[in-house]
Amino acid sequence: MTDYLVAISIGPVQSLIEAGRRAQDLWCGSWLLSEAARAVALQLHQTQKDCLIFPNPENPEKELQPQSESDTPTANIANVIRAVISADSEVQLKQQIEAAKRAAVTRLTRIKNVEDVESSKDVEGIFTGVLNQAELQNLGIDRKRWLQQQKDVLEIFSAWVSLDNRNYQQAAKRLGQLLHARKLTRNFAPMQDQKGGLHKSTLDGANNTVTDKLTAQNDSEELKTKRRWLGLTNEEQLDALGVVKRRAGNLEQFTPFSRIVAHSWLTSLSSEQLKALHAVHEKLVNSGHVTRVRGNKRNKDDDGLYQAFPYDGEYLFLSRLEQADIDDAVKEKLQKQLEEIKSSPVPYGVLLKADGDRMGELLAKAETLEQSRAISRALHQFATRVREILQEHGGHAIYAGGDDVLALVPLVSARACAQALAEHFAEKMSPFANQLKLDAKDSPTLSVGLAIGHFVQPMRQLRQRAINAEKHAKGNKEQKPRNAFAVHLGIRSGHEITWRCNWDDHETLKVFDDFIKAFAEGRMPTRIMQEVREMAQRLRWTNNQNDLSGIRASEFNRMLARANFAVPDQESAKTAQEIAEIKTNKIKALKAQLCAQAARCSLDELANQLILARWLSAKTAADIGDTE
Repeated sequence: MTDYLVAISIGPVQSLIEAGRRAQDLWCGSWLLSEAARAVALQLHQTQKDCLIFPNPENPEKELQPQSESDTPTANIANVIRAVISADSEVQLKQQIEAAKRAAVTRLTRIKNVEDVESSKDVEGIFTGVLNQAELQNLGIDRKRWLQQQKDVLEIFSAWVSLDNRNYQQAAKRLGQLLHARKLTRNFAPMQDQKGGLHKSTLDGANNTVTDKLTAQNDSEELKTKRRWLGLTNEEQLDALGVVKRRAGNLEQFTPFSRIVAHSWLTSLSSEQLKALHAVHEKLVNSGHVTRVRGNKRNKDDDGLYQAFPYDGEYLFLSRLEQADIDDAVKEKLQKQLEEIKSSPVPYGVLLKADGDRMGELLAKAETLEQSRAISRALHQFATRVREILQEHGGHAIYAGGDDVLALVPLVSARACAQALAEHFAEKMSPFANQLKLDAKDSPTLSVGLAIGHFVQPMRQLRQRAINAEKHAKGNKEQKPRNAFAVHLGIRSGHEITWRCNWDDHETLKVFDDFIKAFAEGRMPTRIMQEVREMAQRLRWTNNQNDLSGIRASEFNRMLARANFAVPDQESAKTAQEIAEIKTNKIKALKAQLCAQAARCSLDELANQLILARWLSAKTAADIGDTE
């Protein structure tokens, strides 16, 4: 009997996660990949108890079971599984690996064997379950083409190393090299669906469409209803994977981006206003124009984060409501309600992307199997807690597995949420850094990217901005790389604005938070961002000339003297003189912070910092000067 260190990689990430136009495509693609990995891990565990290294949950029999529609989502399972498997020969080892691969395929595309039904929560594969949905039967889906396409969904690679005559560290390093080489020598098997004369899927252009019957010139009410059921625009075509992304899983657990961006605004409404909106949206649910949102729960007994308004938020925005193809009476009633509120939700939100820093160095230092398992267990605990942290900040996790996080968050809570995630990650990883005697500069940290975008922006574009923000936070070219967070703002009618700060730069972070608070409380003049930007352009000739720094400081003070700072009356119990002194002191403190930042960084960087602080304070469209 020989012990083998085994790695199994499930993909492709490109078609499963990256190919998508809506937040739902991104969420469901991440879930599909996680469920395939979960099936592999469960099969290996059931074949040999305690063989798993990554993942390593405390209760694998429970936590690795397929996630059914009634389950509260748990930590995702990363797409690379590691285990130590004992086998009499490589032939037996290959059989066990192939059985694990088949488990992933079964989870997605087939019905489980009869003998497995009793021990499984989910009898049907995910694709099979969607194809058998009653609503899909009258949409003209070509079942033969569907069955051909589902065979091409997964791409699974494996590699293994014998632990005989090798210590664990050496074997782990060699395994990584072998798996990388295996991915570079893929099989390039021909696609099953080769029918010509059809449009390709709009999501990734790989497969033929299976929704071609829904794009006929006939624009009847029946056809509109069918397209609405799949979330299809007139120009969209979906393959089997695309349809699954729109209809798989418990759709009420998915939170549309429009609901996330409106969350902070909704929490500011009165119970009467919410009740009125609730009544109209019930009619929109019944007509199929709006979906319910009742997921994002801590457990099955929790009422959920969105109980006060459990609906998609798209029609809370007048610009979207005006274009909606809904009943005129319902539209008129909702328009009147929104106009009476006299404010509208900010139409921008955040896609948060985070990744652990220096995890490779930490794992390479692990000298024993037990140390790797302990690190894996801590990562699983971190990922499990991530969902709760996001809920506490009004957000919803799309993916939380290992040291990777992808989530939707409202503007006003994004900065605090990023900080909470980074602190929790450091708390989970610091004991291992100490145990393995890593230098402080090599200790694991979490870099977080915040991508701000409009809720109607294609999700592919917003995701690319999040990737760029995370790379910026990693900062390979920065003087102090890693251990940072970055914000990238993409305004629909403007250019990208970016800013980065290391987590250990506590002074700058405090000032940034104070700026956010000042904008939220109305103390910071909104014109100051333009004033600083214009000053940066006007005084660009003084850059890199220290002897002219006095000119910049003098001009900056003159600008602050002209600026209209204000402190709202919040001290009604005090005397008029005391209130005046409080206001004066607050304005002086804010001006001092602005001057200190102007001396510490360039005026261009300060302008970006102020712009982003204003956006991260916004609850309503008026807070960012937006009228939709």
